[in-house]
Amino acid sequence: MASMKKLFLCSALCFFAAAFFSAQAFEVCLEPDPRLDQSVFSLAEIPAEPFIRAALLTSGADSETADKFAARLENLWQELSSDMGESESVEERADKILTFIYEKLLSKYDFYQTRVDLAMESGVYNCVSSAIIFMYFCKKAEIPVVAFECVRHALCAVFQDGKAVDVETTNPYGVNPGKKRGQNLSNGRTQYITVPAKDYSGRHQVDDRRVVAMVYCNRISQLQKKKQDAQTVGLAVDAYEVQGHSAVSRSELDICVGNASNILTKAEREGEAIAFLKKAEETFGPSQNWTKRIATNYYNLTLGKIKKDPLGEGLSSLEENKESLSKKDFDDLKEYAYLTAAQAAANKRDWRGAIKTALSGLAELPQSKRLAANKSVYEQNAAIDFHNEAADLFNSGDKAAALQKIKQGLEELPGNKILLNDLSKMPR
Repeated sequence: MASMKKLFLCSALCFFAAAFFSAQAFEVCLEPDPRLDQSVFSLAEIPAEPFIRAALLTSGADSETADKFAARLENLWQELSSDMGESESVEERADKILTFIYEKLLSKYDFYQTRVDLAMESGVYNCVSSAIIFMYFCKKAEIPVVAFECVRHALCAVFQDGKAVDVETTNPYGVNPGKKRGQNLSNGRTQYITVPAKDYSGRHQVDDRRVVAMVYCNRISQLQKKKQDAQTVGLAVDAYEVQGHSAVSRSELDICVGNASNILTKAEREGEAIAFLKKAEETFGPSQNWTKRIATNYYNLTLGKIKKDPLGEGLSSLEENKESLSKKDFDDLKEYAYLTAAQAAANKRDWRGAIKTALSGLAELPQSKRLAANKSVYEQNAAIDFHNEAADLFNSGDKAAALQKIKQGLEELPGNKILLNDLSKMPR
């Protein structure tokens, strides 16, 4: 053999996931608003005064503002009641109420403007805020009234002789939509108006507690669009209390708490996320959503420590959190710890250390294909280093030292094909 060619190192199979997120201020409240009168929400049908006060508070008004607007509505009722004839039908009185609130309060529709206090202050309203104001006056007039929730809408109905009459409160002519109505003009002529009956997809009747809670739901929706998930939790807690811990309100609470915890998870503040979710479970009871998120945070918490100190703090954290991890996650994380530590040694060309670490991992996880594959790579690279060192010695003329280097390699890597091939070609 005239000379020996040098060989190039192989790359180990490795995997990692990294994500970087900016931390977000995290302030949440798991206690309901103390101003909410819990005795009121034991009733499916709430009297006018506590109904409107609750709606004003859920809108975000402070106590003083809520009292001011409630007093204003009472004054408006006194004005309207003097014009309500006892001989009028329910439909006629409902029509008079709807006309009145548009004359006195409402002026501009905005799909998202659900707050009752802002509707009274600015005249801007949507289906929920207008429905609540309409229902208040119906309750004062002792007109049986209910609300219906749709997929993206809400409406009311009043009852006359046991028969429901729909009321589309987003329109001043919305009593019995689809019916042709006459309006007297100043010239003595009559103009006819028809409010189209909408396709009320998913329509279902809801009680007064849900009507009030719709304000919370719409406010939550707007905050979610702005990615302000931490601020939704307090509103969801209040909505849960207002609705008497209903299944629907619990589902909405679960989502809000889960989304808020994700802020901490993304900021790599998994310990805080776990504490927050556990506190929520202590307060409201268990949730499959929260339980899964707790497990995910334990996984990420352990993974983070493994990345920093695989076989020290990493494995310690893994054992500490074992009961909170599935067997698969536990095994995957242990495998990752050994893969990371072995690769760290390999990056320093410490093939012996890399092989030793991979073997330690395989002793605990004998089925690990990744560890087995990486060990083979490290062994191959170690053999290449022995080969290249032997090649340098051989090409410089020190054939005996080259032979000794190959034999040394075979002692550490018995049966290695590269070194066995080198040995077979060495002159005797």
